[in-house]
Amino acid sequence: MSNDYQKELAKALERILQSKSPKRLIVAGPGTGKTTLFRRLLESVPGDPKKRLVLTFLNNLKKELEEKLSDFAGVFTFHGYCHFLLRRSEQLRSGLTIGFKYFPGLASLIKEDWKLTHKGDPPKFVGLMRDLQEGEHTEFYLARANYYDAVEFDDSVFRVRRVLAEKPQLVESYEMILVDEYQDFNRLEASFIDLLATKSPITIVGDDDQALYSQLRGSSYEFIRNLHQAGEYERFELPFCMRCPEVVVGAISDIVEAAKKTKRLLGRIEKPYNYFPPQKEADSKRYPTIKIIATSTQQSKANYMGKYIAEAVRQIPSEEIQESRKGGFPTVLIIGPVHYLRPVAAHLLSEGFRLDVKEDSGQKTLERWDAIAILRENPESNLGWRIMLEIDPPPSRTKIVRQSVKEASALIGLLPGDYKDKILREAKEWTEALSAGAAAEAEDVALPTVKLTSFEGSKGLSAQHVFILGLQKTELPRDEQNIADLEICKLIVALTRTRKQCQILYTWRFGGNPRQPSIFLDWIRPARKEPITVDKTYWEKKKV
Repeated sequence: MSNDYQKELAKALERILQSKSPKRLIVAGPGTGKTTLFRRLLESVPGDPKKRLVLTFLNNLKKELEEKLSDFAGVFTFHGYCHFLLRRSEQLRSGLTIGFKYFPGLASLIKEDWKLTHKGDPPKFVGLMRDLQEGEHTEFYLARANYYDAVEFDDSVFRVRRVLAEKPQLVESYEMILVDEYQDFNRLEASFIDLLATKSPITIVGDDDQALYSQLRGSSYEFIRNLHQAGEYERFELPFCMRCPEVVVGAISDIVEAAKKTKRLLGRIEKPYNYFPPQKEADSKRYPTIKIIATSTQQSKANYMGKYIAEAVRQIPSEEIQESRKGGFPTVLIIGPVHYLRPVAAHLLSEGFRLDVKEDSGQKTLERWDAIAILRENPESNLGWRIMLEIDPPPSRTKIVRQSVKEASALIGLLPGDYKDKILREAKEWTEALSAGAAAEAEDVALPTVKLTSFEGSKGLSAQHVFILGLQKTELPRDEQNIADLEICKLIVALTRTRKQCQILYTWRFGGNPRQPSIFLDWIRPARKEPITVDKTYWEKKKV
């Protein structure tokens, strides 16, 4: 039987590897072996690795791909690739110098410039660029970015794509381009991929079941669905999940089936997503169920979620901890909204666990050190002075910014003399805080690695043990009568981070207020669930 699975997988891989099509689309669910496929594809192409390109969406994904593929291709995030091109090509920079700064808070500064020089709310500059809307507003943005000699994420892609669309002869050719996580691309990025495909053979990989970023960055699963239907790309599938145990793969099938019955996931790309016994049979036998943990309460004086997770983490076998450390992925991944994650993190820290906490903070907060660091390097930097004007504004700030917009005058020449001298003196004297000379405490490699993150932040991650929080009525989903496809995708992504065991926690009372479990829990078949009630009696029994 095991040979049958192996043969079916080999057949699917060979079909892709033997294809001569210059445009290939692979629809592949989470944990289906994309990285292994990428390596085999790259190995099949002779020549210089610098003429092969791998593009992905998130730094989490880029790090894994770079570790395994950097000998065979250049591996970039989308934005990182555009930064690379901008550094290399004067024609693409179009107003920037070769020494331009990468500064993630640039858009917030330019919004403030607009507020100080125009009436009304500032345009949604980044949204306009993501949707390929050119005009007065994007011209204002680019002019100010040139003035500051800086870029950040989306505007770097917008710049490069704009020039390449006007001058297609500048589009570089590669022996092979591999594109991952296409379902999370927005219109700007999809258009950029179209330009690259005019000069190079390209393989695109994605899965519309994992599209999480439509509300955050203008991405849409419609791009991969349209690509799948158009017939321009030869289509392939990876049929087996080699990450998750049988119960998780089965739960995904339950969720998709329930969603379809309620008229959700309309237009979804049908794809196989099957359990792979040759690799996951032992884990599936050891962890045959998804534990559904119902806590009677969750509050500061009765942190039942935190206590339960701490207890569960302590019971993880040492061999599973070592396997995760050797593989470079977390032992434990805790996924949920921040108001559930924070009290859990507080309890785990109080119990001595080391945590990696990733909270989605949105736009970068401007820091005084941002300005000082830039001004120490270049005392005449418009960017450095503009950051400082925002953090430590003199009375004449509005007049200064307006004049800089009107005349494009260097900021250093518009500043009050005493203000300028004070800041330059500070920049000269500033030294970064030392670590008190203490050597970093050695990490105990016998302990599990524990990471906490949002649903969106879990993309590109996997862990031996996954705990999912926040499956509560009016939270996920917000409205049982109008469940969004995005909410279903969040659940699918969270579940499929699991290598060994998944546990879902909900509470009947949060911070003194009543709560109810999510309808999503009913979508998973009873045979796959192991219900556990965590209340006062549960803890009393533990003491016996």
